[in-house]
Amino acid sequence: MALAGAEVVVKMTPKSVAHVFKKEMSSLHTSLLHLKPSPFQATYLGLEMTIDHLQVVDFKMPKLSYETSASQSHMTFKLLGGSARLLGQYSAVYKTKREGQFEMIFEHFHMSVPVKRTALTKFTVASDECTLEVDESMITMSPVLPEQISAKIKSDLLDQLKEAACSNATQFFSKLNSHLIHFAEATDISQGGHPSHIDVELHFQNPTSEDDTAIHVDVTESVVNAELSKLYSSANTRFIWNDVPEIKELLKSCKTTECRFIEDGDIVSSFFDRPSIRIQSDNTVSLRLPLSTSLTTTNGKELFRIQTEVELNLEDIVLEHPENGEVFWSAKFHIKNIRILQTSSSRNFQKFATRMESWIEEHKLFMENLLNTYIQGSLPVHLRSPLAWTHRVHARPIFSTSSLSFHVHPHFSPSLRVLV
Repeated sequence: MALAGAEVVVKMTPKSVAHVFKKEMSSLHTSLLHLKPSPFQATYLGLEMTIDHLQVVDFKMPKLSYETSASQSHMTFKLLGGSARLLGQYSAVYKTKREGQFEMIFEHFHMSVPVKRTALTKFTVASDECTLEVDESMITMSPVLPEQISAKIKSDLLDQLKEAACSNATQFFSKLNSHLIHFAEATDISQGGHPSHIDVELHFQNPTSEDDTAIHVDVTESVVNAELSKLYSSANTRFIWNDVPEIKELLKSCKTTECRFIEDGDIVSSFFDRPSIRIQSDNTVSLRLPLSTSLTTTNGKELFRIQTEVELNLEDIVLEHPENGEVFWSAKFHIKNIRILQTSSSRNFQKFATRMESWIEEHKLFMENLLNTYIQGSLPVHLRSPLAWTHRVHARPIFSTSSLSFHVHPHFSPSLRVLV
């Protein structure tokens, strides 16, 4: 699925919003749990009554959901399900004064909060458009009052609860705004992971029964290639192979003159051009590495140099547990082709240079194992949230000719439930 206009898109589902902003959800839960609707006075069938000392004492948090418009300029956040118990007192005056208390039970809320997105990460909430309905509500008065009066009190209490809950919801989405601004940003790999000039769009996806994915990170091929090019143009990237244990073991078992020189020298690879990926029409991903590899003595004399264009196929891309907001990846590399472009050698390595093609073919599996062991990285996206992930998160990429979409499955905490 190609990205429309944006180069990096972080897509969120209701499950991820509830988890990423669990502190705010917990704060909303606490504020609703300790909700104290305002006292009010009313006249019922000629009976003047005061309803006061209202307090929510038992509250099970509804689940967060939402619906978005096609343009994503309008959204409706919803809190569905849950239950609550409200206690209060009443006093009535009709010739004489009566006093009592009541308990009201609410089951399965339908709270709807329409919001307007004035920017990618900015919500405008109108509390007068907030609605609250309840599937079931039951009131118990002690001492008992006539049914008509109890029903009218219940209706007025629902109105009071709606007003107080919508006020809290408006404050909740105001807090959400400040966190969304810095939730996700692109990073510059040539600047140690510092923020990039690339804008990250945050999209909210409507939930579907087929998709339980929490977070989608879409990065276009052009962004990945722009970041890879910095490994050549800005970062002065070098691969130093001397201390790799597998290479040390290989050289120990080799008895040729060249191997003795290699064992005592420095082996370094660097880019002579920009590396790049390409997402093929058959949904495979290839990686091109233009590498220049040199062997020099400890005093800096160059003994051998080879320029190669390495083409790799990437399979089984895996996202690792993020650390400090960075999402790390690894993949299985298969060498599709190594093309020798140029060689230069000292007299001692001229014979070795003529055998390079056969040497590469003989050691292809060895080189693949090296790549799979040591080559990995992170997505050019930083997520500023303490996500709780499974130990190893498998990302099933969806490929197209223009973008690479990682579907990330975090592990989520159970829904909140607090009893007092």
